[in-house]
Amino acid sequence: MYAYNRKKYYTLLEEFQKRHVFPAPYSFHCLVGFFGAAPMSYFFMGIMKKKKVFFLNRNSSAYDFFDDNKGKCFGWISALYYAHITSFICVVLIALLGAALELKARFFP
Repeated sequence: MYAYNRKKYYTLLEEFQKRHVFPAPYSFHCLVGFFGAAPMSYFFMGIMKKKKVFFLNRNSSAYDFFDDNKGKCFGWISALYYAHITSFICVVLIALLGAALELKARFFP
């Protein structure tokens, strides 16, 4: 998902930085590419839905960013966001399964 939309992702970051400043943790996450894409998708989903985002004032003009860019298609952000959530849930389930199998092997041989 990230690789397919990488160009759009960096264009979105660039357009946002022209008018606004990212809050402290997001200013770091926007620089680390794929590894920062999950928190950045959370950030953009929050301002798109006008929900409270960590470290961003509720009355910030950043919440109006997507109102100014109505003509552009940003549907891929929600797909990226939900893909990250789904992959996180899968990793947690695999870790829990591994821990359960390890406990079973250790205590119930």
